[in-house]
Amino acid sequence: MKKITILLAALGLAACAGINKNTVSYQMAKYDQTIYYVVAGEGAEKELAAENALANMRQSFYQNVPASKDLEQIKDIMANASVEKIWRDKSSKEQKKYFALAVLKRQTAELILQVPANALDARLGALAAQLQATEDKFAGLRAAFSMQPLIEQRNVIQDVYVFVSETQAGYETQRFENYKKLYNDRLASVKVAAIVRGEENAVLLSLITDAVNQMGLSVVDSENAGALLSVEVDAQVDGYGSERLKGLVWAATSAAVSLRDLQAGTTFARFNVYDRAGTGRKADSLRKSMEGVGKKASAEIVKRMTDYLKTK
Repeated sequence: MKKITILLAALGLAACAGINKNTVSYQMAKYDQTIYYVVAGEGAEKELAAENALANMRQSFYQNVPASKDLEQIKDIMANASVEKIWRDKSSKEQKKYFALAVLKRQTAELILQVPANALDARLGALAAQLQATEDKFAGLRAAFSMQPLIEQRNVIQDVYVFVSETQAGYETQRFENYKKLYNDRLASVKVAAIVRGEENAVLLSLITDAVNQMGLSVVDSENAGALLSVEVDAQVDGYGSERLKGLVWAATSAAVSLRDLQAGTTFARFNVYDRAGTGRKADSLRKSMEGVGKKASAEIVKRMTDYLKTK
């Protein structure tokens, strides 16, 4: 029995001797990763290793949630992170090399993020109440557009919260999702008829449709009786050979755009856009010039339609 005990002890010592306690993974394993967020750094001096560990932690937020670079709360979170372990890599014989661990308690970060999340949700709740107070699809759109930047800010908070939290879950997710759904549903209820006339208009129609959809509005065909707004475009294409650059076939496209409020029976915006392109093939020139007009028209449509709906 005594021999067995001695043998087990010897095996235990051999196992311990085989563990490299000098590694980052070994040192990080000492922390419960569900409670603490731990990031390593290295440097030729202790101070540099510590600075790099904190810098790496800050950078990890930006890499995982790029929009968080403008988030003030990241500074507050980093102010609560500390360097708790610095050690030298003894395997490096040629030059000194130090490692450091930056440690952040996840619950502390959660509490910091909950403050702006609650403030944004309170503002979203007030605007949501205005939307729910009327069934008129136009009424309350000013409130809906006011919700948009708040939702964007809250999305960033939520993404950072999910990244750093103990459970990797969002904060008051259902409450926030309800506000987003109300916002999206109200915008989607505004139907826009898109009408594009003229040669090779499929590209132009596609770009305009995508732009209006990205606003959150619904694009429908011209026959839809539920349309509240309309985008009407008359496109013209002129193809001709270039005298200045021989061998190129040029296409010039122009589009006259009208934006109408079908409910009021009024036209609230009119404008023209123009673009041209030259390639070795007529079809390519036509497509490129149409794409150029489509991008210009789409940007202007979004701007003017947003400005108009904000006044409703």
